[in-house]
Amino acid sequence: MKLLIVDPNLSLTSPSMKGVVRSLPALKARGWEIEAWCWDCDDGLPVDRVVRLPRLGRMQPVFGYAFSAWSRLRAWWNFDVKRRPRPDVIYSIGWYLPRCDVAHVHFSHWDWERRQRALGMKTLRDVYERVTNFAGLLWANRFLRGTTAKSVLVVSDAVASDLRAVNPLLNVRVLPNCYDARRFHAGVRAPFRAGMRRKLGFAETDVVFVFVSAGHYRRKGLFLAVEALARLRNDHACAKLMVVGGHERRLVGLRAQLDERQPGWQEFITFTGMVPDVERYFAAGDALLFPSYSEAFALVEVEAAACGLPLFLTRHHGSEMILEDGVNGRFVEFDAGAIADVLAEFVRGNWKPQPGVYLKQALDSDAYASRFADELMPSGGADSTRGAVMQPPPAPLVVRHS
Repeated sequence: MKLLIVDPNLSLTSPSMKGVVRSLPALKARGWEIEAWCWDCDDGLPVDRVVRLPRLGRMQPVFGYAFSAWSRLRAWWNFDVKRRPRPDVIYSIGWYLPRCDVAHVHFSHWDWERRQRALGMKTLRDVYERVTNFAGLLWANRFLRGTTAKSVLVVSDAVASDLRAVNPLLNVRVLPNCYDARRFHAGVRAPFRAGMRRKLGFAETDVVFVFVSAGHYRRKGLFLAVEALARLRNDHACAKLMVVGGHERRLVGLRAQLDERQPGWQEFITFTGMVPDVERYFAAGDALLFPSYSEAFALVEVEAAACGLPLFLTRHHGSEMILEDGVNGRFVEFDAGAIADVLAEFVRGNWKPQPGVYLKQALDSDAYASRFADELMPSGGADSTRGAVMQPPPAPLVVRHS
């Protein structure tokens, strides 16, 4: 059995590829011969052949279209012109290669388009994001209406609904993103909490809300989180916001924006920049605040819950599979004042998450690898009922909140 993987970055640095990369040893153990068409590939991966496609066009905002063009050209040359044997399964992330057997979708352009219409366009960056997302939406529509994929994997129920609205005939299968249970678990809190809080300058009495993102700050609701914390601090000065992630060049621009929008932000916001050990920063925090406008299945929410943090989330795609309202967190509205009111209940101790909460629909790396390998088998997607959704059982990990 031969598997062809098509994606620009076969790397753990790519959010959409983490589960796939971690599944490679399991795929090899099942006897798969693996070939990858990509631009970048981590060293030492169990891949039999890596084909690095031409890098012409590898620049924002056209890199995805360029990679797709090179992938299609190579597929046409190999399988149509040269008549070389086609792999048993061609697996394409996103919209890169329509002539595939399994496609995997990690984002909903349709949901972000709806949210952008509601938010409006106030800056040139907003205009840029609106135009690029709409172009991606048109690309996605064309892919979904013309792909040969026998099954399309998606990361959440909500994304599945978006895809079915475009093409009801698709065999859509839900496979949530996986997390690394060896890194993200409730046991990280005790050994790292005190030291990390000292390092970051937090007092024992501070209530620290964690926000994690390496970019797309408007979409992920950073400015909404900042406004909510500013209002919360009118009555609870102990509330702090820790922003984990982000390259320094982008953070310089963020700080400038905050100087205009929220003078005095330095009193309650800590930027950590990019860090290799996010779990230790979760240990320093007291809750995750992630009022995102649009996601697909935010892995950071699962990782935070696995580390024992209660979740404060807006109702975005994927949150329905992670948060059980009132149990392992609270849903909040897209309104800073309403968010502050909910957070105040937590700060005062009027609301606490229930102890012994199961992660709602989370998969660790081992469980994901097994499910992913099953989905790649030719009989796994092709013979399934059209429109069926694979529902993962709750993971057997218990997170206790203190």
